[in-house]
Amino acid sequence: MFFLKDARGPHSVGATRCAIPLEKPIIAGNAHIPGQDEAGIRLEEVSFTMFYPTSVPSGSRKYRKGLRWLTGPLQTEIAGLAHFAGVSRWMIWLILAPFMYAYGQFIKIPVYQDAPLLYPSEEGVKWPLVIFSHGLGGSPTTYSQLCTRLAASGKIVIAMEHRDGTMPSCIAPYKGRHRPLLYIKESEVTWMEKPQDALPLRVDQLNIRQHEIYTTYTAFTKLVHEDTNIGPSIHFSTADIKNTWYDAPINVEDICLAGHSFGGCTIFSILSSKPPMISEAKPYPRIPVRDTLILDPWLEPLPSPGPTPFSAVGVVDNSAAVVSNRLNGNALNDMVGNTGHNFPRLLVINSEAFTLWTSHFDRLAEVVKNWGTDAKLITLLKSAHTSFSDYHVFPFIGNKASVRLIDIIAKLSLAFLNNPRNSWCSEEDLKSNESNVPVEILYTMPEKVVIGKWEDGSNRHKLVGELGQIVLH
Repeated sequence: MFFLKDARGPHSVGATRCAIPLEKPIIAGNAHIPGQDEAGIRLEEVSFTMFYPTSVPSGSRKYRKGLRWLTGPLQTEIAGLAHFAGVSRWMIWLILAPFMYAYGQFIKIPVYQDAPLLYPSEEGVKWPLVIFSHGLGGSPTTYSQLCTRLAASGKIVIAMEHRDGTMPSCIAPYKGRHRPLLYIKESEVTWMEKPQDALPLRVDQLNIRQHEIYTTYTAFTKLVHEDTNIGPSIHFSTADIKNTWYDAPINVEDICLAGHSFGGCTIFSILSSKPPMISEAKPYPRIPVRDTLILDPWLEPLPSPGPTPFSAVGVVDNSAAVVSNRLNGNALNDMVGNTGHNFPRLLVINSEAFTLWTSHFDRLAEVVKNWGTDAKLITLLKSAHTSFSDYHVFPFIGNKASVRLIDIIAKLSLAFLNNPRNSWCSEEDLKSNESNVPVEILYTMPEKVVIGKWEDGSNRHKLVGELGQIVLH
């Protein structure tokens, strides 16, 4: 058995997988999806993995260390990753399957599965709550290095398992049975009546994701407050683990929403639109977000210009929900502008690769600029889009540079979340936070140099700089 790197922090980390059965299925859009006998993306159950502080006695046999990095049956995971990557059948079984078998069987996340929640030692203190949304091809464990680091620092992290066809594979209930749901490619989808959106499948998936996150927050708040009223309830693997969460000291009034890539897009969609409808006449309560942590966001599925923080102050009944009602960006901006509403704090950490995507970066920079004074945009030099995930730090194939990038991402994230002052990103504050992870701040964009050609003949670039440098835009 081989473990990923232990999370650095004052607490051991526990993990448990949870589900929330829905009373009524949610169906988004009218796309015809392979393997379904009806149109639309169908959601019958919300699922997620929680990472949290715990305390396990040394030598305990009841709570053993190690959670499988792969979340589903090995054969389904292999088929899903092969489908997502678009590789041939012979390559699956000759190359991918042995590799996946080794990693699926032996690579573990260093957490205590189903261990009890640790309560803060100081009376009156509550653990902060973070809800994390994964990107295309991701899963609730894809970002375990970052999520466990946040949990070890004293935070509850809910890592979503989006059952919208964006994971390589998952096992989800479907009309009375459980079925494998593989990654849905846009080329596989047909439409009864194709919407006018440039990326209609992604818009429908954002709709599902909004429902999943709102349902999760609603059910989790019920659990923590021991609310027995009718509504969604969280199912745990055992009653023992569930009991430790009743009336737990967790702050559900000022939470953090976080996400990577399409997960970042998901968080922006939530913050820039009305809550979706629980029923025909009742919307979800708005999630009280204080902090927003966005990693290498992909903005293309969202209306442009925008996204812009949504405020219900002074807004009449309208079709402001970006996803479900497909409102154009200008109308949304008109509704939310100049309301005097305090928007959530925002940190966007961009990879060098996405910053070099000039048109996309220009739009992102404008979004952050319009967000307000509590918004910062940072580029992490020498990083790729996948640097935020575990993929580059696996045992045997990882390298020191990738481990250092994860350390820097965690350092910046914790500095932001632990310090509500706007000065958290100063040289002095960053030096005092995890001083063993040095970071140098650049205040101007480094020189861009040509390093080759892309397939379309355009120049391929890199930024001049060193690992450990960040650009504060």
